[in-house]
Amino acid sequence: MSSFAPKVLLPARTFVFRRYLSLRQRLQGLHLTAEAIRDARQRRQQARHDARMHRLYRWCEACRGLSAMF
Repeated sequence: MSSFAPKVLLPARTFVFRRYLSLRQRLQGLHLTAEAIRDARQRRQQARHDARMHRLYRWCEACRGLSAMF
């Protein structure tokens, strides 16, 4: 292969590399968004669980102290 070939392909390589970088940044942003959605779902599930436990332990005088934990 001649030494002339890499210089001819340089614009194409630059174009591909720039597209790769922009795609990688978008995918990283999507990954962070997915993490935030997952964390929010877990917080909602935990809040529902805490509410159920609070209602369960609230009905009994002896168990009222346990409901304060939730």
